[in-house]
Amino acid sequence: MKAVLVVKDFNPQTGEPGEVDCLEVPTPEPVKDDDVLIKVAYASICGSDPNVLKGLFPDRAPCPIGHEMAGTIADLGPRAKELGWWVGDRITGNFFQSCGACEYCHDNMGQFCPEAVGKVGTQAEYIVWSASQLYRLPDSVDLLTGTLSEPFNIALHAIETADMKLGARVAISGGGGIGLMLVQLARLAGASEVTIFEPVQSKRELALALGADHAVDPAGGDAIAETAEITGGRGFNAVLEASGNPKAAETAIKIADKQGHIVYFAMYPKEYELPVNLYQHCYHNELRIQGMFLGQYSFARSVAMLPRVNLKPLIEKIYPLEECKQAYADQMSGKYVKLVFDCLA
Repeated sequence: MKAVLVVKDFNPQTGEPGEVDCLEVPTPEPVKDDDVLIKVAYASICGSDPNVLKGLFPDRAPCPIGHEMAGTIADLGPRAKELGWWVGDRITGNFFQSCGACEYCHDNMGQFCPEAVGKVGTQAEYIVWSASQLYRLPDSVDLLTGTLSEPFNIALHAIETADMKLGARVAISGGGGIGLMLVQLARLAGASEVTIFEPVQSKRELALALGADHAVDPAGGDAIAETAEITGGRGFNAVLEASGNPKAAETAIKIADKQGHIVYFAMYPKEYELPVNLYQHCYHNELRIQGMFLGQYSFARSVAMLPRVNLKPLIEKIYPLEECKQAYADQMSGKYVKLVFDCLA
């Protein structure tokens, strides 16, 4: 089968990024009783995938890549059948499989499970996952939309983590795939106004088309002054930082209203430390600063919400697996919202 693999690692001496290529590899087979062989229809590129090529993950070449997908069941073990799965089922899934038995899993914190396995490799024709990782797609959701289920789950969990109240003024920092999903989810959650901060004009325009009330270019103006004008001098009740940019991370605190809730869930440089004035921000302004890692317990609800949102406009290019080099170059350019592989092409 065809699969996209990391074939060259990041060079820390020169700073040269790693490389991907499409290779012929053996088709995986179900081994455990609850294993499911998935024929991948589409696999999207996550904003974090290029970080493998930047040496920010422990993965080393040659290794598979990708964790966002939708497809159909091609084969399955006997236990998976007992659980109600069938060949031909249209599915998506959560790549992060926790053990279910450790103290963190028992305490509903499976995202911190020390035995968890991140099953990557979705940018391929086939992949084997456990039945416990799978979710059926609603009948009205096609496979192309379904491939965005995993990032959509992150967006949904971010909204929940922000503890957003009806009528809240919401700011979204970053107009990538998850940022634009947040625009729609904030509306559905009852925001009175949604503002996106994004330097790329085409992404700002798409945010407005998807329901944002305001779209601000943080690179071309004064984000704090713009916030004062939009909010009548107050600030935002909820700020969702989805860009991973350190400067944007600092701005997020400055544009929050008193008792505002700021949620950080993007990946930042490992050495970056956020400057926070505890007197001003936490004592005087009573800000709540919240981190977030994955969304282990919201996936079923996020899949159920897919018919309520419009994710198709986020997909700007679709590539066959053989064009993976161009796809990753486009991803790393920062120009595009979501890029997807057609694994059936």
